[in-house]
Amino acid sequence: MIPIVEHRRPLALAAALCPILILSCGRVPGQFEILNNQIPMSSGTGCLVPTSATAYQGQGTLDASIVRDGLPTAYFVFPLIENNLPGSTGGIDPNQIQLSGFTVDIGTIGLVPGGIQSALTALAGSDLLHYQIPWSGGISSGGGQLSAFVNAFPVALAQQLLQTGALTLEPSLTVKLTIQALGTTNNGSKMTSDPFSYPVSVCAGCLVENVASCPFATAPANRGNPCNPAQDDPVDCCVDNGTLICPPTVVGQ
Repeated sequence: MIPIVEHRRPLALAAALCPILILSCGRVPGQFEILNNQIPMSSGTGCLVPTSATAYQGQGTLDASIVRDGLPTAYFVFPLIENNLPGSTGGIDPNQIQLSGFTVDIGTIGLVPGGIQSALTALAGSDLLHYQIPWSGGISSGGGQLSAFVNAFPVALAQQLLQTGALTLEPSLTVKLTIQALGTTNNGSKMTSDPFSYPVSVCAGCLVENVASCPFATAPANRGNPCNPAQDDPVDCCVDNGTLICPPTVVGQ
């Protein structure tokens, strides 16, 4: 197997040949990339996204039945971003990338239920399927890394798909989230990362575990994903006047 470093040497050379006029040289694969989708952890104030190339997952699950108004997104992606432009030898890092945001494009993989296909066709070209979100942060050159949050699936889109009635307990739809990071180097070069594609299975009820009336008497056994209850992890829920609340409210909390 060829060591990874052997791949990076020609990339560094290409970057050195066109450090400022990136657009005239074209986007060089591997200069600015999203490595993976990080696995978030619980913290005392909510969720924490690590910066570790080994703490990642390769696919996700979105339970549209849990999505409700007020959530920032139906699905988060937590990209680990890497800047492979040549490193600085001192002083201000000219190749440090200042992030400005992300672009998100939502497509499908494989068979799509008829009702959902009709809904997606009606939304073609809309800002529910193709959009840009702002973000900030600096990523040092020479292999610097940064993790981030990306609102990768609009709440309104999840609600519309659920209303078709075509989503089932077993995931019946797989979407492809294609994400690119945007930024500018300290020397003024605009940068767009390599596209990062992430598959997500969409269901209605597949993440819901124990359900009871609100509130629960004790803390739930399944608290769900620490950043968003509608994604990836099993979660207990309670019902309040017909509304599903995940994770559930608890007496005294």
